[in-house]
Amino acid sequence: MFRAGPVWVVSPADLVDVVECPHRSVLHQARAAHQEGAPTPQIVDPLAGEAREELVEAELRRLRALFGGDAVATVAPPRPVLDEVHVAAQATREAIRDRVPVIHHGVVVAPIQPGVLLFGQVDFLIATTVDPETGACREGVPAGYEPWQAVGHATPRTIVELAACATMLADTLPQAPEFLHVRSENGHHALRVSDYVPLVGVAQDRLIRRLAAPPELPSPVWGEPCPACETCGFATWCAQGRARDRHVSLVAGIRGDQIVKLQAVGITTIDALARAGEEQRPPLLARRTYTRLREQAALQVRQDATRTADNPTGRVFATVYAEDGLVLLPAPSAGDVVFTVATTPVGDDGELAFLWGAYLPSEERHCVWWAHDRAEERVAFAAFVDFVSGQLRADGEAHLYCYTPQGASRLAAFAASLGVREAEVDDLLRQRRCVDLSDVVKKSVRVSQRSYALSALEPLYLGDDAQRWGGGEPQPDGYAAYRRACRAGDSRQAQAVQEALAAQVRRECVSVARLRDWLEKLRVDHGIVARPAPPETVGVDPGQQEQAAARRAAVEERIRSLTEALAGPAAGEGRGEDQDAWDVLSALLGYYRREEAPLWWDFFRRLSAPVEELEADADCVVPLWVRAHAWVPPQGRQRKAARHVEVGADPRRLHPFGVGDQVRLLYPGVAGQGAEAVPATVVEAAADRLVVVEKADVGAEHDRQPLAVLPGAPVRSTPKDEALWEVAERVAAALPRPPQMAGVDLLRRVPPRLRGGGALPDPGDFGGDTVAAVLAAVDALDDSYLAVQGPPGAGKTYLAARLITHLVGRGLRVGVCATSHQAIENVLRAAVRAAAEAGVGVPCAKRPSGVSPDRRVPWEQPRQVRDLVQWCHRQEGGYLVGGTAWNFTHPQMRGLGVDVLLIDEAGQFALADAVAVSAAARSLVLLGDPQQLPHVVQGVHAAGADRSALEHVVGDADIIDPAYGYFLAHTRRMHPGVCTVVSHLAYQGRLSAHPDAALRGLAGVEAGVYRKVVAHQGRSTHSPEEVRAVVEVVAQLVGREWCEPGRPPRPLQGSDIMVVAPFNVQVRALRAALAEAGLEAVRVGTVDRFQGQEAPVVVCSMTVSSAREAPRGMEFVLSRNRLTVALSRAQAVAVVVCAPSLVESAARTMAELRALAGFAHVWAQARDWPDPAPG
Repeated sequence: MFRAGPVWVVSPADLVDVVECPHRSVLHQARAAHQEGAPTPQIVDPLAGEAREELVEAELRRLRALFGGDAVATVAPPRPVLDEVHVAAQATREAIRDRVPVIHHGVVVAPIQPGVLLFGQVDFLIATTVDPETGACREGVPAGYEPWQAVGHATPRTIVELAACATMLADTLPQAPEFLHVRSENGHHALRVSDYVPLVGVAQDRLIRRLAAPPELPSPVWGEPCPACETCGFATWCAQGRARDRHVSLVAGIRGDQIVKLQAVGITTIDALARAGEEQRPPLLARRTYTRLREQAALQVRQDATRTADNPTGRVFATVYAEDGLVLLPAPSAGDVVFTVATTPVGDDGELAFLWGAYLPSEERHCVWWAHDRAEERVAFAAFVDFVSGQLRADGEAHLYCYTPQGASRLAAFAASLGVREAEVDDLLRQRRCVDLSDVVKKSVRVSQRSYALSALEPLYLGDDAQRWGGGEPQPDGYAAYRRACRAGDSRQAQAVQEALAAQVRRECVSVARLRDWLEKLRVDHGIVARPAPPETVGVDPGQQEQAAARRAAVEERIRSLTEALAGPAAGEGRGEDQDAWDVLSALLGYYRREEAPLWWDFFRRLSAPVEELEADADCVVPLWVRAHAWVPPQGRQRKAARHVEVGADPRRLHPFGVGDQVRLLYPGVAGQGAEAVPATVVEAAADRLVVVEKADVGAEHDRQPLAVLPGAPVRSTPKDEALWEVAERVAAALPRPPQMAGVDLLRRVPPRLRGGGALPDPGDFGGDTVAAVLAAVDALDDSYLAVQGPPGAGKTYLAARLITHLVGRGLRVGVCATSHQAIENVLRAAVRAAAEAGVGVPCAKRPSGVSPDRRVPWEQPRQVRDLVQWCHRQEGGYLVGGTAWNFTHPQMRGLGVDVLLIDEAGQFALADAVAVSAAARSLVLLGDPQQLPHVVQGVHAAGADRSALEHVVGDADIIDPAYGYFLAHTRRMHPGVCTVVSHLAYQGRLSAHPDAALRGLAGVEAGVYRKVVAHQGRSTHSPEEVRAVVEVVAQLVGREWCEPGRPPRPLQGSDIMVVAPFNVQVRALRAALAEAGLEAVRVGTVDRFQGQEAPVVVCSMTVSSAREAPRGMEFVLSRNRLTVALSRAQAVAVVVCAPSLVESAARTMAELRALAGFAHVWAQARDWPDPAPG
């Protein structure tokens, strides 16, 4: 940013600045206006800048070699002088006019407001008429240019800046750029400009408002901490200002939303917080949290009083405030291992673990394992785990220590993503051999430092010994320096940096070991004798351990042998065309184990968790009261005694339990033993009360009262895993030629194989009837698959019913599978109804979803799989059978098989499940929409293994490729005013409304998407401001005349309105407020509850004030999938209630940027909510 007379000249970087940190933007403006005292930003990472220059130069050399020197025009970069900017822009326009294939350092300018000129400079502008990979000409492509940037890895800043340049190019070119391009170390990324243009508009509006204000230094001159501080040149300036003014952000561990709440009651400094009493507690800040922050502040003030010029740190104090963490510390053992890992950003939102370090305190021995790429990372991690496993096997009492939040989970994530040593890491976690000392500190110790980073704790336990271990100060850019030295061929410098990094890791390991010793001393000083219970005493029968270990070993050997059989080269000429598919299949081999593991970890964690932790666990109920009934002796065929247990629940906290759920009652264990979890079944469930039935052997009855109600034990994946391994074994046996199987074709992501060959039937050959084309395609399938993407209201269930009727009429055996019984039964009902309308019969069966059969359903209900198989054998012609993946992967069902298996909701159906059930089917038909609620995974998986079946087929696109299946392009649900917004949000503008949908309407309110802006700050899971706004909107709409085709007009009822919120706390508040207003019939819930439903009106309460306050991150709150589902429930009117600051949030990752861009699109397309005229 600079000023030329009355004109502000700004860049795309200034657009990003005003969003990332408004304070940074104010300082830049003050500096550009030459305000006295304006600070000069520091260079944050000079090595990163030099590395990027090298990447640009390397790309320039490549392009010159590809096209020839004359085909690349270089524009001289202008200085911050307006005339030079215009000269560079003119040179760029001339190169465009001359159709030069590549323009290096192209400059584009555009006025965005009188007195404000936006100018941008991109690494390369490349003509769309040439291929920048091969240099070949592209025939039939509209002439134009698209921006390219060369970076180490793509970031939100890079994308927004390029999008801004693309919008300026649109004013220069006859053909606006369709894509922007990023060439990074992770490859080439082409992103649609239209996806990100709304973010540019939001940033421009903010910057224009900023520039309209006088250019002066802010008061205070420093800004509050935010994520952007990490890459900000003013970070030191602001940090010094906060320390000088004693800002409350100095309190260790305080969050941004907590700062806002404290400031609202006048607590703005650390000293004020230290002195504050209970009467000053903000109403929305929990008492426990407030007490912790006050005590932390008081301890820090105490240390601050000891700081001097000679000793700026002062004396560091520590207090033990609870025993909860220290009792988790195992007894020291000779085989104990300490570890740390150093990582560096790689790709988009990824990281490379380039250095693993392990330290044996008893021997003062240190080991390191290096990695320079993904292949070496896998080898290094395996070697590290082998070393640790060997040490722990040799010493059964030894443990692995670290000081990393969620350190154990990170180990599991590395094992899963790298696909190596998963069983060994699972054993480490299952046996609780990994101890995170940061968790121990957090639960027991308060320290007077401003941070709980390991280096901040070292004065307490390392003292003068720090010099012995060396290592110097941490070097966050050390790996970048190493890579730079390697690229430059400076082996001596590379070795020096490598040695410094190893020393740094060694020092950190020693520090963690000394911290462990210090914590052990604290235990002694405070008389703490309890130790964590051995894993075998917590919910596991020791007599079964040996058998379980043998089973795990057999499974691991089976997976290992299959992985070796499927393995191929990581890259190069020897890598076959299907190796990507076999790599995914290898990753799927351990999918079910990885999915189960976190659930079991949580299960065992809860057994030893303090009651206070269970109170905060949304999946548990800590009773307000307990009423245990008398035990009833066994009756009839029952062999166990039973009793009813009633527990009171806090109605303000929604619990997850429903009638029929299997739960566990937590009882305290005897002295020295772990807690006991007893199975029970929920028989009554209300917001404030649960009734469960508990059973016990005769003679083992007791009169204990449970401490908590926990989720039941995780559901085992068997026999799905067996079916998946069977498919993998068939693949391995057939290699190098893949077997002809539907699941294998799906894995290989090849176009569906048809009898006689050829492409899929074109709907145009059937008069535009996509249903007829799908029926013809399925008839022609040759042991392959077909995918159909059906957006909301596009007739997916209608198609499924017609397809089933058609196939059964041909005498084929048809199966229906989905993630839920409800989805399966919806398809079965539609199929039975369609068959009745066609005057044909469809024999149909499905096991009951509950304990007993539902007599109201129009199909047979065999109780067991064997009974279902027998029913199938009795049918003389075609039939329809429904079931979950567990049913279709049962050995008897695999032996029977079906001709065609329809997988409904395939956008949420795991790829692993699809491959597994394919063992029971000749052909697969995938029905669903990956743009709806995303496929949910519990574990961490290698790339590709975490996708749903339909996500695997569609890939990163929004719309399925016609070569792989069909897109149902017309919705009968959404009015065109709603459909247009949803279509551009999720379907590249290709979804259109059926003409009948345009006939829907609500008197006095034009159909479409609206935004109701409600100002608020610091809101996370509950916004009373939005609650009031939602009630106001609903009250304005109820009673208005609602019209839809084929039905007489009627008044809009409360049940015609759907209110969606992202958090259960907001859902409860909305329900209560609507009920108080006499609107209790309004449907209220999270979006997960409403998939598959519709309503004339949908009101979305976004709840959070900004991404900073989002407890589950921006990617959850602004998820494109969740937003698409919410808006697409609306038949005529959708109202988004939100704070204006939400759309002005800053994305930190590429995933967050995509989510924010989607919301910005809705924001830009939505109209402001009016005060509707009387209906």
